[in-house]
Amino acid sequence: MSQPAKIPRQIKLKVPPFVGSLLERLFSIFTVKPGATVPPPSALKVTRRTLLYFKSEGCVGCDRLDMFIGRLASASGLDLRVIDARRGDLPEHGYGEQLLLDTGGKIGRAYRVGVFPTLILTNPAGGVERVMVGGSSEEGAIRAGLGLAG
Repeated sequence: MSQPAKIPRQIKLKVPPFVGSLLERLFSIFTVKPGATVPPPSALKVTRRTLLYFKSEGCVGCDRLDMFIGRLASASGLDLRVIDARRGDLPEHGYGEQLLLDTGGKIGRAYRVGVFPTLILTNPAGGVERVMVGGSSEEGAIRAGLGLAG
């Protein structure tokens, strides 16, 4: 009998804001950079300019982004793909067409995502245009960081 695949455990830590900010900057060093090319995994179904939104269960910043990220992408003429690193009980079929459950972390590893939320603006060929790691959850700051017209 084969053994079930191991799913990496998610570690949750409560740290003071300045420590969280420092860790965020440290981990973001490894995230894919603008100008890089990452062939989009077929599961993303990227056919035009797309905003990839990497989120995780228990991510406070992600909860704030959830309030407006769909509207922001639509108003900016972008496709949206939400890549959820959830390790909880929500079944994969519970997600709509824009939402992908990244249970094994394969999509996140392709873009070297280590911090949630992470936003990556990409073109259909996989060219990375902009990257925002963690940081602000204000719509105006997100627009500016991604170079989108307000």
